[in-house]
Amino acid sequence: MPPLISKESRQMLQRWSWVTILFFLIAAILGALLRLAFVLELPEWLWYKNLQHAHSHVAMLGWLYGVLYVLIVYAFNLDANRYRQLFCWTQISVLGMLITFPIQGYGLFSICFSTLHIFLSYAFCFRVFVDLKSTHIKTAPSALFVRTALIFMIVSTMGTWALGFIMNSPLKGTAWYYASIQFFLHYQFNGWFIFAALALAYRYWENKGLNLSTTLSRLFYQLLLVSCILTYALAVTWSTPDKLIFWVNSLGVLIQMGALVALGILLHRIVDQLRSSVKRWTYFLWLIAFYALAIKIVIQTLVAIPYLATVSYTIRNFVVGFVHLLMLGALSTFVMGLIHEEIQPTSRGGKVGIYIFLMGFLATEFLLFFQGLMLWMEQGFLGNYHLILFIASLLLPIGLWIYLQSQIRRGRIHTPN
Repeated sequence: MPPLISKESRQMLQRWSWVTILFFLIAAILGALLRLAFVLELPEWLWYKNLQHAHSHVAMLGWLYGVLYVLIVYAFNLDANRYRQLFCWTQISVLGMLITFPIQGYGLFSICFSTLHIFLSYAFCFRVFVDLKSTHIKTAPSALFVRTALIFMIVSTMGTWALGFIMNSPLKGTAWYYASIQFFLHYQFNGWFIFAALALAYRYWENKGLNLSTTLSRLFYQLLLVSCILTYALAVTWSTPDKLIFWVNSLGVLIQMGALVALGILLHRIVDQLRSSVKRWTYFLWLIAFYALAIKIVIQTLVAIPYLATVSYTIRNFVVGFVHLLMLGALSTFVMGLIHEEIQPTSRGGKVGIYIFLMGFLATEFLLFFQGLMLWMEQGFLGNYHLILFIASLLLPIGLWIYLQSQIRRGRIHTPN
């Protein structure tokens, strides 16, 4: 059965989801500004590197962290009132980063707000761990995935603490400095974000009573867990191109491909049940999310070859395209589908917004990877590449603006004040 949640809690979570989507919109605007910087000269007070820090922090911590926070509280039927104050402080910390990073980059105030967010995330993890112990689903696959996701979140912050020490030591600018940054990013994206999304997917399947294979689920979890740990090796090969590290990554991506095969078989067995149990719009978004995740894993499998691994991290277009493939194509599309299914149905105008967003995503991915291939083959740049990429990037915030406006309007109509 779906989680029993009060009308008041649903309305609260609905408003929280609007806040996270607003941060997503802001991150998309900042991303478009970063692309504009290659077309026009930005004002002197808008430093590219500072905008880049603001964009990444708001996208990761304001949008993905925030929306996963909301959906975990909802899906696992946790008491929303117990998480209200923590959520508010978390948004204040993100707002602080949004203001301070463009002004000072990594400075006193931006670091303070980033540190505050880390401590708040620890409080969230602790509270979820405690609350899950008192539920009947504490042994379900979804609970295993969400606990693993939260552990990866905590583990990822070890890279941040190490970075603080390194920046104030002779190790600044060395391989250790970049390894600590990649440690945080890797276990955020491939650990916390992916495992949390899978926890939400499993929780939905469990609520719908879908016939899930326990053996396949366990195998999928184990393979994905091992591959997540091992594939961190790729993140450090560019600064430490040791053969052993290359082969560790190769082993990790092959295991990850095995995880994808296990997930594919599991989903194939329940696809008819799943199609009949979800709204058509949800199924459409989840299909895109699955294919984006599958493409991400296939691309990573290709870098099992050391030469291709070197190419993958030396051409920036591939790096940015790969990150956006996971963040926009797989994770964001999946959670938007879950919001539509469980918290607030997408209005007709909202669907138009999502279509525009998806057009922007597909166009920018094509441009990034195609241009990357041209650079790899030493063919130079496409004509007006940066201008076309900027125009395509504008579709992302435009689509999100239409979606957010439509959803808020729909919520005001259907939700009494």
